[in-house]
Amino acid sequence: MKGMKERLVKKIKLITTVKTLKQGLALHKSTIDRTIHHLRDEIVAESSQIKGCVTPTLLELEDAEEQNLEEERGILLEFKENCPPGGEDSVVFYTTGLRGVRKTFEACRRVRFLLENHQVMYRERDVSMDSEFREEMWRLLGGKATSPRLFIRGRYIGGAEEVVALNENGKLKKLLEGISQVDSPCESCENERFLICSSCNGSSKLLVDHHDEETSNDNMWTRCRECNENGLVKCPLCT
Repeated sequence: MKGMKERLVKKIKLITTVKTLKQGLALHKSTIDRTIHHLRDEIVAESSQIKGCVTPTLLELEDAEEQNLEEERGILLEFKENCPPGGEDSVVFYTTGLRGVRKTFEACRRVRFLLENHQVMYRERDVSMDSEFREEMWRLLGGKATSPRLFIRGRYIGGAEEVVALNENGKLKKLLEGISQVDSPCESCENERFLICSSCNGSSKLLVDHHDEETSNDNMWTRCRECNENGLVKCPLCT
């Protein structure tokens, strides 16, 4: 009888232990499920937040780019339309290489420095090296004027003082946006803007046959029509 009671007590204890174990496993499973659901909700929330951030950022970039283009066009319209030959969508810079007038020479250097600092391609036209450039500049400005003179996309920007002021207030950078960047020196002239005339070898004169009965001279010199007064031809790539 005593042995039966002991076995019965053991069975009751075992049942209680198994029941407790089942409850513990069920509770643990419930806890795991809640953790998984919680983590999943956090991941979904973070993904939604990331998506929400990317779309406005792209839109903001597009809006900013469009705003910059409008601002650039607005700044360009502030200047008088006056387009030099070949300057519709480029930068044309009238300058001089002569050091006779120091103030003019230094002013040209300042403008050239700013253009090179912005690393944009520009057409440099030295009025001291070709009288056609000087006449061209005077025609554009309606009278005799000294260099430097800068034109951007067919608009007259001004001389050295105006260009320096525009650079200081940030407008010059806006005006130059979209202009081709400088990759390397000009392949043709190494940025000298001129080439020695191949017809006269830079002398600007040609020896032609011409019989003169009075002097009995069969040769005479004539002006070379291929180059300017200095025996130079304009670089076809950068002027």
